[in-house]
Amino acid sequence: MNESAEALSTTRVGVIDIGSNSIRLVIFDGLGRAPLPVINHKAVIGLGVDVERHGWFGEEAFRRGIEAIDILVRLADSVRCADLALYATAAVRQAANGDDFCRSVEARTGRVVTVLTGAGEARLSAAGVISALPGLTGVIADLGGGSLELAAVEDGTVREQATRDIGPLRLRERWGENPAHASAAIHEAVCNVAWLDAWKHRDFHAVGGSWRAIARLHMTQHHYPLTIVHGYTMAPAETRSFTGMLERLSTETTSRIRGISRRRAAILPWGAMVLDHLMDALQPRNVVFSAQGLREGHHFRMLRAATRKSDPLIAACHQLALWHRRFADCSEALERWVAPVIRHHGHADPRLVRAACILADTGWREHPEYRAGRSLSRVLHMPWSVLDHQQRAWLALAVFVRYGGAESADEAAACRRLLKPDTVAGAVLLGRLLRLALILSAGRGPILDSTPLVATADGFALEIPRESGVASPERIERLAEAIGQALDVSFTVSRQVPDRSPAAVTAAR
Repeated sequence: MNESAEALSTTRVGVIDIGSNSIRLVIFDGLGRAPLPVINHKAVIGLGVDVERHGWFGEEAFRRGIEAIDILVRLADSVRCADLALYATAAVRQAANGDDFCRSVEARTGRVVTVLTGAGEARLSAAGVISALPGLTGVIADLGGGSLELAAVEDGTVREQATRDIGPLRLRERWGENPAHASAAIHEAVCNVAWLDAWKHRDFHAVGGSWRAIARLHMTQHHYPLTIVHGYTMAPAETRSFTGMLERLSTETTSRIRGISRRRAAILPWGAMVLDHLMDALQPRNVVFSAQGLREGHHFRMLRAATRKSDPLIAACHQLALWHRRFADCSEALERWVAPVIRHHGHADPRLVRAACILADTGWREHPEYRAGRSLSRVLHMPWSVLDHQQRAWLALAVFVRYGGAESADEAAACRRLLKPDTVAGAVLLGRLLRLALILSAGRGPILDSTPLVATADGFALEIPRESGVASPERIERLAEAIGQALDVSFTVSRQVPDRSPAAVTAAR
């Protein structure tokens, strides 16, 4: 490509994922490290049902599939999507007339369909999860309607991959009257993945609509304070208990489940059964649900190597700050300024401290009475899939306190519930430091660099230069005192007194 970096970052790119249950179009807002989908549309066709029943697409499914893809391609063209990939997964690669289907798509739309192998699908899905979690080590599993793709990942690199034809749509069609036979088939398929045994006791990352539906139901049942599936984590024992309950649900019961589609609910017990068998095989530390997968993996693969290596969390925070900050970016000056206290406290994640410094001045557009609450909500509900729920809560609480919010306020209840007491204290401490720094500097980095926070033998000291323009040092003294009390150290604030002697006045003239 010959585009400039700026043009490249705003180029819309998309992918149509032709799956066994649904056909989905996602268009991303550019080729940046933290992309957002500007369009996310799907058509539920159920191509995999025909493949399992007959071995090919029947006339009706064939026609509906082609029409759905044509509509999605035209939608992508209408929003000037510069690059659109079409990927077909298990249903198309296994159908006897899958090649005819692809040729018909090309004749109708002018677009070529890439039929992924099982291993290729596993790698692409893993790339989507890795894009949000660089350095990930564990097992990633993507459960589609027709197949299960597995990938073992070490430090962000795929080491092993496998595919098995045990998607819930297929299981229901084949073993709908005999769940015991389905369980035996899943057990055999999982046991035949020889490398799984070497990857026990790591985190297990669950991808796919059926498993996201399981996470949503669990969140609802436990009145969880967030409704964001990505990053939701379940302990192994809780996972086993919940999947065991779902496996026993009758068709009548699943039809009454609210919050997920009827088609998805109908195959929920079969998706739970696959997850249960993987829990047996892997005995993971945690089950972590991911909203990232094949489509995000395609986007990640399109990025330049240097962009792929950058931190997605920091990129997302810079993007949010770009939309909302007052002045030029002063986050590096803020990070330097708070560093002595953060080192003393010793518990904060450096990435989260950096992210909070980037986001610290993004609430100024709100009415002063609502800045704290609106800033908390903005950060807690960030649309990017680059944070787990504890990280969201920590950042949101820090920014809430930065704008004067009290940690005990009702607005912060969700954050307190998601965090341990010591991590609450760390977020509150950083929030108070950021509030002090931004009152001192009014969001201007050079002032912070000329007014450093200094570690002393018994605590910290801050000297305000006479030229700093601080009109209310008493407010700064109160904030500093609160920080000192929280840390049980001394925190002194002094202000240089202007020299009004005749000699100084004459020199100034």
